[in-house]
Amino acid sequence: MTAGAVSGLVQKALRNKNFLSELISERDLRQQNRQKIADAITEMSAREDFIDSVAHVQKELEKTAGPQVKSHVLRHIMRNDLKMRYKKITPLAPTANSRRNLILRQQFALAFLEIDLEKKVVISVDESWLGMSDFRRRKWCGPGEINSVAQLQILPRISMITALTNHGELYFSLVQANSNNAVMMLYFRQLAKTLEATDPNFRKTHIICLDNAPYHRSRETLALLEELELPVIFTGPHSYDAGK
Repeated sequence: MTAGAVSGLVQKALRNKNFLSELISERDLRQQNRQKIADAITEMSAREDFIDSVAHVQKELEKTAGPQVKSHVLRHIMRNDLKMRYKKITPLAPTANSRRNLILRQQFALAFLEIDLEKKVVISVDESWLGMSDFRRRKWCGPGEINSVAQLQILPRISMITALTNHGELYFSLVQANSNNAVMMLYFRQLAKTLEATDPNFRKTHIICLDNAPYHRSRETLALLEELELPVIFTGPHSYDAGK
């Protein structure tokens, strides 16, 4: 506070003996109003109201708190008092946390917990891909320095198929093709051949864990898994809590 502002307050206090108490009452009233606004916003969040803008909060507060609260005041309360942040929305599938998905994930968890991990070898199979040769994303730059790097696209991209066991064994494949039924069927045939060469009775001691990718659950792939007599367990549907 500047010296001029302090001098002005002193002059007001000299002219009005109730000035200080009025000033304190005004401060307390502002704090009470801020708390009411914060409580109202907290209630909006608790009932999962979709708060996509300050204007939306203003309209809701008009119904309960009376006159419109200025937007900069709301932003200050939301950011500083409630520690809220305006974040990018993460899109999810409509069935994200449907009752069906929750039940299926629970059933998978129960089935997985029945596996004796001391006696069974669980082989987790998953896929990824490489579509570029340079994975650097940031660099320190001096003033005026160009911050760009030429990137070479890999076409067709390289698919990586990995089978990792709970004993640390790795069965790894690189294919310059997209992951599809044909590629996965070729991989499962080779995986069965490799496992059988190591242990002819692996089907009694191993189980393959797969997610629900279309090329894992396709009619052709399921028929091949049955033909090869590969013991398989599928995970529950991937989904996330949309409220987090």
